[in-house]
Amino acid sequence: MPPRIPTVSANGYRSFNLTSLLQALPRQSDTLTPCSMKRGGKRKPNQRLDPYRVEQARQRKAANIEKRYKLQAERAAALGDPVRSKPTPFLTSLNLVQATQPGQAAGSPTGDTYLNYQLNSREAEEQIAHSKWLTEPLESQVNDKQAYEKRAAQHEAHHQNATAAIERITNLGNSSSGDRTRLNIQRCIDTFGRHTTDTLLPPKPSSLGPTKSSSTMSELLDEPLSVEEAERQRLLSELASIPKRSGPDTGSSEVQIAILTTKINVLAQNLQGADKHNKRELRLLVHKRQKLLKYLRKKERGGPRWQNIVDNLGINDAMWKGEITLA
Repeated sequence: MPPRIPTVSANGYRSFNLTSLLQALPRQSDTLTPCSMKRGGKRKPNQRLDPYRVEQARQRKAANIEKRYKLQAERAAALGDPVRSKPTPFLTSLNLVQATQPGQAAGSPTGDTYLNYQLNSREAEEQIAHSKWLTEPLESQVNDKQAYEKRAAQHEAHHQNATAAIERITNLGNSSSGDRTRLNIQRCIDTFGRHTTDTLLPPKPSSLGPTKSSSTMSELLDEPLSVEEAERQRLLSELASIPKRSGPDTGSSEVQIAILTTKINVLAQNLQGADKHNKRELRLLVHKRQKLLKYLRKKERGGPRWQNIVDNLGINDAMWKGEITLA
């Protein structure tokens, strides 16, 4: 468009139109390239780059990405599964009890037979023998020997029928899944409770300070006790006056972790694809166990109780490290 001709005002001065002057200037397209005019546009390929070096860089990048994925998979495998435990003899015995079919006796690797209704094989045999002794006929009450032998044979047949019936009733294979889980929970209490582990595991180191040897103690009997020694003696006397544990331990962290592990293994084994309710329950149990494991590790600092839990329950690092995300 040609520039406008300047007009003459009433005073005789010429007035220039700024719009026409700007339009008369050369366009930016005449001095700038199309690549620079586009904001964020794609640059032209540099013709001076060596295609051999470009291919080498691409191969190095692909190899580094593959190595990174491989290292991530190895680290995840080293941490383990946050839900399923590593196989151990104790967990194997729990799984044998859970996998018992109707009519099949449940036993442990040590040869013990588990019964329902909180009975063991020794108690059942003692009660059956005692009932037989209470119901058997007395020879002094029967004058005829043949009649006594007949009554004794009938009593033996009835006793065999009663023994078979009691075996079927107390057989764990004929019980429900809840009864088998209840038995496994009781086994966890008996195995990991403090009333059992206090006699098997070494005690936790005392935090009252270092103790003096017997030779130095014999030399310092006549010397007056310092303030620190008097406080230490007072703490020791208070610890000695604390009553001992009575009954089985059901509330310690070790027992709760073992019970949660038992429930988690059963729930994970029977979990179906679209079972949202049990998936949520499994997620809650796993996170609750993670909190207890972190607390026990912080309290015991990798001591004998922590090692006992890890060895018997097959605890992985993924069960207490980091953030657990279940799909």
